[in-house]
Amino acid sequence: MANPHAADTPHWEAAFEHYYQDRMDAAFFEIEDHGVGEGAELLRWYRVIEAEAVTRQKSETIEVTSWLSLEFVPEQLMGLESEMAQRTLESCDEVAKRIGWTHSVKTLLSILAEETDAPWAANPYGYCVSKEPYEKICLPNYLVDDPVEFCQAVAHEYAHVISTDVADEYAPRWVEEAVSVLVERRFDRGTWSTFCNNPGTWLAERDLEAVLTDRTDEEGKKDDIWRAYQQAGWIGRYLASLRGESTLGEFLREIANESPAVNLIRSIKGRDRTDYALKHVYGLSKKMLFDTAYHWICELDGDNL
Repeated sequence: MANPHAADTPHWEAAFEHYYQDRMDAAFFEIEDHGVGEGAELLRWYRVIEAEAVTRQKSETIEVTSWLSLEFVPEQLMGLESEMAQRTLESCDEVAKRIGWTHSVKTLLSILAEETDAPWAANPYGYCVSKEPYEKICLPNYLVDDPVEFCQAVAHEYAHVISTDVADEYAPRWVEEAVSVLVERRFDRGTWSTFCNNPGTWLAERDLEAVLTDRTDEEGKKDDIWRAYQQAGWIGRYLASLRGESTLGEFLREIANESPAVNLIRSIKGRDRTDYALKHVYGLSKKMLFDTAYHWICELDGDNL
């Protein structure tokens, strides 16, 4: 993922190699004095690596279960680590139960150092990244003060762990967010109203994927990004209304299906993985899904979302 136009490419290439092994001190050492590329194109990555490195320098890690560990800065949690570990485990258990998944992927949840909570934070609500030897979830420290928001954030990011594993990284971003926003249970009535009153704000599949994938820090884009996440969540909610939440796991598995017969069918019919999986599990094409989901949400009672 390193940018070939970085100000000092060899250092950034080394930094990314360390980053995906979760060797944070080494990753930050490589880039600390070597710039963020022409036009600051690597600024977002610099902030991510810096935040994780600062946290690692002060943190302790405890094993919660055989597959879940918690990284935290002791003086900042002030003895709450057992409570946060329990909240994390309960949220992960609930998500796995809803999607019909058995915990099998080693996961590290890192509560980032308090000083990395800043207006310029690259991912102010948290993020999940595949590393070796685990999936790493990073959450901002301010969430510790709000049990509900903390559990919602854990649920959202752990759903990414599940989606990445089950779909073998073949699921498009809008599918992953459909699952994550659904299990997070954060649906905004104002955005729902915007969709239903302004059909043009409901994006086609390609446009939705572009907004979710090409996120920027531009102030004027924040509303567009929020709507994109909400739209993905509503699509997930619609799919769950058809055959239950656990069927989303079946859908993800079908996206990753590598059987010779399925590969042949996809090739003959000219369908990509997602389109084939939708048709196989729900009887819908991507266009049909986006159209019917839109009409479905606009028929809901706005007072009982």
